[in-house]
Amino acid sequence: MTVLAAVCTKIPEGRLAIIFLPMFTFTAGNALKAIIAMDTAGMILGWKFFDHAAHLGGALFGIWYITYGHELIWKNREPLVKIWHEMRTNSPKKGGGSK
Repeated sequence: MTVLAAVCTKIPEGRLAIIFLPMFTFTAGNALKAIIAMDTAGMILGWKFFDHAAHLGGALFGIWYITYGHELIWKNREPLVKIWHEMRTNSPKKGGGSK
């Protein structure tokens, strides 16, 4: 659900179709709105067929990631990568091998 929401957020004018009904197409933005509306209604009304909370959480995470998360995570990764490389290069070698 996260991937679908991320793609629909990134390319809202993209065209989607249901696999068994390819003649009916709709925009990705409209699909995302419909999915969020259905899952919200399912949570409020207590429908048990799908886990609506999981779908809604995945959709909201996909929207958040495209809107804020990608930039937040990838622009702030350098300190973590430096620490990781220092741990990997300065750690004592275990086992056999030449050095």
